[in-house]
Amino acid sequence: MPDEALPDATSRKKRIAIALISLAVVAVLAVTAALLVREYVITTYVVDGDSMLPTLNGGVSGDTSDGDTLILNKVKDPERGDIIVFYYDWGDTPSFSPHHLVKRVIALPGDRVEIKDGELYLNGVLQNEGYIKEAMLPWLDQNGGNSSLSLTVPDGCVFAMGDNRNNSTDSRVIGCVPMDKIVGVCFLILSENGKLRTP
Repeated sequence: MPDEALPDATSRKKRIAIALISLAVVAVLAVTAALLVREYVITTYVVDGDSMLPTLNGGVSGDTSDGDTLILNKVKDPERGDIIVFYYDWGDTPSFSPHHLVKRVIALPGDRVEIKDGELYLNGVLQNEGYIKEAMLPWLDQNGGNSSLSLTVPDGCVFAMGDNRNNSTDSRVIGCVPMDKIVGVCFLILSENGKLRTP
């Protein structure tokens, strides 16, 4: 009897070893896949500031950890209405360091953008933007006069603005956003209270 039990015990140990090795391989593959997805497909960004009110909560000024968390798709091409995060380099402006901005895509390459008397026109059509915080005030140009804007979005760029139009540094000031500067397109928002919502 003991001689017959020996092969069974050895066989059982082999099966357990194979199962443990299989589990280890699956765990390594899962971790690797998660890291690859995080590196190349999905990332997160915490909103800081109020340029996207009322759509996004930017938290308390100066605290970069208490705003809404955006979950971004890094491979999706932006569409009109998408919320994007992009990298902006302020260049020689010493009071600003290069950082990320979050805005809404208003226009795509080839679109004609016009802003007149606080109204936005896209390809000649007045836009009804229910998501903005308040009516857009005409802003002042460098000479102190009311400024209007008229441009065609160049290839490889988007025109983006904050939903809080009267308190947003966006394409009206910094110009169109090159697509290669876009970090990702928001597809989920995690609020401070832990609730998930779509943009």
